[in-house]
Amino acid sequence: MTPQKPRQWAERAPIRFLIAGGANTAVTALIVVVLSLFLPGWIAFTIAFSLGIGISVVMTGRWVFQSHLSPLRAAFFSVAYLAIYLCGLGALQLLALWGASPLANGATVFVTAPLSYLAGRLIFTNDNRKQVA
Repeated sequence: MTPQKPRQWAERAPIRFLIAGGANTAVTALIVVVLSLFLPGWIAFTIAFSLGIGISVVMTGRWVFQSHLSPLRAAFFSVAYLAIYLCGLGALQLLALWGASPLANGATVFVTAPLSYLAGRLIFTNDNRKQVA
């Protein structure tokens, strides 16, 4: 029996998610913060979130979970992102109720990022390919 090759860090889905999602999250959080200085928080969040969806669909499906990105899976992931968006808006409302600065609006990523990973894992790991967790 041949020993298994140790998995490289880039072969693990959580690490790939942190890289892809982290980059996408950092950019969209920055957009939220900057736009929140000029626009209501919910508009800033909506603009940033919309920009991040397209990148996330492709990166999460193809690179993070190394799955076939069919139109159906992309649609499911987009619908999941609608639910995640609503959760993010809820977090944004809580921040506003607590009197937080607009700069705190970027903290919504602590709600949306874990939900995005879970959605991607559920949607993109149901094929016949072995997934690396």
